[in-house]
Amino acid sequence: MARLIVDPLAPQAAGPDTVWDGERGDMVVAHLSEPGNPGGLLARNPLLTAIVLALETDARGERDPLDPYAYDVRGWPGDGFDVDRARGEAPLGSTTWTAWRYAVDDENAQRVIDSTLVALKPLQDQGAIGEVDVSAEPDPANNLIRRIIHIRRPDGTVLYSGPYAGLWDALRAG
Repeated sequence: MARLIVDPLAPQAAGPDTVWDGERGDMVVAHLSEPGNPGGLLARNPLLTAIVLALETDARGERDPLDPYAYDVRGWPGDGFDVDRARGEAPLGSTTWTAWRYAVDDENAQRVIDSTLVALKPLQDQGAIGEVDVSAEPDPANNLIRRIIHIRRPDGTVLYSGPYAGLWDALRAG
């Protein structure tokens, strides 16, 4: 994950600069006339975009302990060659995707909490966000884990507070 520099004076859009097609998200290329960023990645709200990327990108996980023949460990390809830990960078993404391997119970809800905190830690370490609080409640009847995330800015003001379903609801409905 590249270092994120937040300019508090820059105008911020309402949401992240990720376009979703119902199955996957993709970055948006900035228009060639965008000042200072022609043809780069659109970043009108770099902080929310970074949060969505951290939570929705599949970080490299461990091999499935329930299936020794499965090799799906996913991960962001750039993490193999472009992580500068000296600058506070860390691998991009979350291992929340591994929750699908386990039962919908309290232990798995704790996995979701832990993976969320790990995913957002690089943004905290860089000073882009402040305190993060996560809770997760298993809902076995609906085969999902409900996640609530509270994210504060470094000055303590609320940046985001509420449910963060991510792909849980989309996959359940699909």
